[in-house]
Amino acid sequence: MPRSPAVTANATRTIAALFVFLTAARLPASGPIGIYGIVEKVVFEPNERSPERIQVWGAFAYVDGGASNGLAVSTVKRGYLYFRLPSPDIANARDVDVIKKEWADLKAVAGTGQAIAFGSWGYIGSFAGLQPQARSSMPPYILERAPGGGAQTDLRVRPASEAPTAPAAYQTETGIVKLSDRGSHAAIVNQLKDGLKQ
Repeated sequence: MPRSPAVTANATRTIAALFVFLTAARLPASGPIGIYGIVEKVVFEPNERSPERIQVWGAFAYVDGGASNGLAVSTVKRGYLYFRLPSPDIANARDVDVIKKEWADLKAVAGTGQAIAFGSWGYIGSFAGLQPQARSSMPPYILERAPGGGAQTDLRVRPASEAPTAPAAYQTETGIVKLSDRGSHAAIVNQLKDGLKQ
């Protein structure tokens, strides 16, 4: 006796759901990340009045779960992060204004020793495998918003000896958040301070 189309459709959906579940069970973790840092200096390109790119120098670490509600933190690395404004198909004029204000906030805290949290990117792979100096075409890797999904980006903390090329699109979350050297952020603030001595 032939099966009805409804039974066949239900069986197909059940098999597809089972496949997705089993496949997902084998995938490494992924999620949002933000950055913890102490900024020493900021360099605007081509200039501060009309910035298109920015170098943010200091000591930095990735924070799992996004900068506003971090769960785990990578090792601290000293050097610079290199950012650009996002493309117009991702960010409208208001978004760009918000980013430029955040860049001004980064400059305002530069050299003060104030630890901060900022930004929001995605990652694929195990958070434990992400390191601020690593770049890889295999997971784990970091993603920025792009048309049709995420695109791999270079969000490394670069050494001072490396020329600035291929900036990552700057992405906001909750703005620039100051971290206290007491309470739940005390350990990472101390690690960032130690990182400035590298």
